[in-house]
Amino acid sequence: MNTVAYFNEIAHDWNRIRKEYFEDELRSKVISKADVEGKVCADLGCGTGFISLGLSEKADIVFSIDSSNNMLKELRNSAFNKQIKNIYEIKGDMYDLPLYDESVDAVFINMALHHIVDIEKAIKDMYRILKKGGSLVISDVEQHNGNWAKEEMHDVWLGFSHDQIEKAMTKVKFEEINVESTGLKCTGYSSKGECTTTGIFIAVGKKN
Repeated sequence: MNTVAYFNEIAHDWNRIRKEYFEDELRSKVISKADVEGKVCADLGCGTGFISLGLSEKADIVFSIDSSNNMLKELRNSAFNKQIKNIYEIKGDMYDLPLYDESVDAVFINMALHHIVDIEKAIKDMYRILKKGGSLVISDVEQHNGNWAKEEMHDVWLGFSHDQIEKAMTKVKFEEINVESTGLKCTGYSSKGECTTTGIFIAVGKKN
């Protein structure tokens, strides 16, 4: 099973599963890192819409992009039930985002970067779709030793160091980069009962 197949399989239960990993408080911390009021935003690896649904309250337009049809279906149902009309669900590839050059004011990617093999290539495409003056906000787990996550959750990376993220963003020419811990934790359990707890960071960069 690959990453897309895994998320297609668990999509219906993801909202429940996600709550076991990290708290809702993360949403407001992430969204506060960029000016989204009346703006055009993209939520990459959006899943069932943890960030997208929050963005929809302030942003003008939210492009919610994921490679899993079932995850997008769950988001579509949630948006319909909440009568949200400014979220546009799009199936897309992180290396070739289905958005025009310099078309969005802010890009968010929450808890999805650790599933991407070539993070620099993906960040480069995030840079492409951002308008000048726009912000990239990455939120993800800090480095950990829970090797079970590679097999059971199809994680490519066991989290990231702050320096690793800063270097990748700098290489792609982002500026005013800031990487900091949120003080929040992410906890996961393997099928064998192994427990892994790590911190969550937020990285912000500008396209000037």
